[in-house]
Amino acid sequence: MENEIGPQHHAAILTVARIVGAGENTTKEGQMIIEEKLRTLDLAVPDLEAHYRTNLSGARYISHFAVQNLLYLSGTTPMKDGKPFLTGVLGRDLTVAQGHEAARYAVLGSLAAVKYALGDLDRVQQVVQLIGFVNSAPGFGDQPRVVNGATDLLVELFGDRGRPTRAAIGCQGLALNHSVEVVMTVLFAGADVRPPLARDRGEPG
Repeated sequence: MENEIGPQHHAAILTVARIVGAGENTTKEGQMIIEEKLRTLDLAVPDLEAHYRTNLSGARYISHFAVQNLLYLSGTTPMKDGKPFLTGVLGRDLTVAQGHEAARYAVLGSLAAVKYALGDLDRVQQVVQLIGFVNSAPGFGDQPRVVNGATDLLVELFGDRGRPTRAAIGCQGLALNHSVEVVMTVLFAGADVRPPLARDRGEPG
């Protein structure tokens, strides 16, 4: 006689199936679906190695670190055409709409590190957490609407897999007068992870 599967076992099997299958059906004919979506939005993931070579920051850190199937990423700031984008203070120099756009570009830097580490953005099963820091003038309270720029882009690209747990934190001052910095953690499929890229290694100071 066959073993019966109770409701709790059935739910567990469905949960595992969702996790295992989350990265499936994301490519067709060898194409990268997430990067296709980026192209339709007229956006592109920066080249992480080129960015690190041409934008020395004086900071020393690594791009990412994997713990089992969680990929922890260093903070990233808005860059466009290889240069800082929409710098300044929200509520003084920049509007909420400009901050929203800056956050979109900040999260592109995080995706650059994901692509460097995993080789394919379609391996992302879930954006687990996003923490956004917003360079804010005294009295500015729209940090969540600014960080929505990053979240909205992730949902455009990944659907519900891009909807993270989140914090939007106001601060007075970010490095190089950046307007936004985001820190992201993702769950990924597969086992292969490229070793992290060291930022500004060997720079004196």
